[in-house]
Amino acid sequence: MTGFATGNLLVMAAAPITRHRFSRFLIACLLAMPAAYAADKASKAASGPASRTGLLTPAELRDCKAQEARVLTLTDEAKTEKAGIEGEKAEIGRLGTSLAEEVATLDKTSAEAVDAYNAKVEARDKRIDAYQSRVAAFNLKAEAANTSRDDYAKACDQRRYDERDLNDIKRKK
Repeated sequence: MTGFATGNLLVMAAAPITRHRFSRFLIACLLAMPAAYAADKASKAASGPASRTGLLTPAELRDCKAQEARVLTLTDEAKTEKAGIEGEKAEIGRLGTSLAEEVATLDKTSAEAVDAYNAKVEARDKRIDAYQSRVAAFNLKAEAANTSRDDYAKACDQRRYDERDLNDIKRKK
């Protein structure tokens, strides 16, 4: 057979095509099709959501923009809460250091001084309990924010849309 292969196609040189050569050509093409289809399917699967060919519909785009706003709000709230928690943690640490210094100079023979010190320790312990419950609540919020961000990434990130649809959504706000 006079020819050479380019990619998945067999290119015949300027030889006359006989029934035998045409049959071989047809068989070669048919055998190459499943491999080409599998390679194309694998490349689409590997590229993930970015390989979606359809545009977001206006309703999907509206949902994606609302979801994006929720993600930003949850993230901002989590950052604010984290800053407050870190400030509370620093204050509890400062109180612990202060109490440790105070116990060294505490008059242990005076009942009033010991009671006052114990009251400060109890107040710090209550603050620690409140801090721990605040951290647990923050962890739930942070997990919800992460889940929301992941959901947004799966549904909307790297998806194409029509700019006119986005402009329409912005105008309606």
